[in-house]
Amino acid sequence: MLEAPGLNLRMVRVMNIAIAIEECRKLKGITKSSLASKSGISVPYLSQIIKEQREPTLSTIEKISAALGIPSSILIFLASDESELNSVSNDLRDQIRDVAKTLIRESSEDSNNPKIPRQ
Repeated sequence: MLEAPGLNLRMVRVMNIAIAIEECRKLKGITKSSLASKSGISVPYLSQIIKEQREPTLSTIEKISAALGIPSSILIFLASDESELNSVSNDLRDQIRDVAKTLIRESSEDSNNPKIPRQ
């Protein structure tokens, strides 16, 4: 990965996890306040993560993932930079991301409209 002046790999990772969290939050259709509450973190701290002002610990990423109802590995995958996935073809990477986002969105729709079990 080529780095722009003043931009380092750590900053890219913080930016990517922030984007992934915000994207998943929107796909699930939940507010920042609700996500923070379910994650056991404060709204200001979540906002700082999303604004790329704070770098979350792995423990915090796991709490946020659990609150979103997705595995932390999926959240981290969605936050992965292309250079971190150089062993995976671009087509496969894009397909996995698309499937993950579709499943996240559909899981939100399912929880908003629970199915009545057939008897």
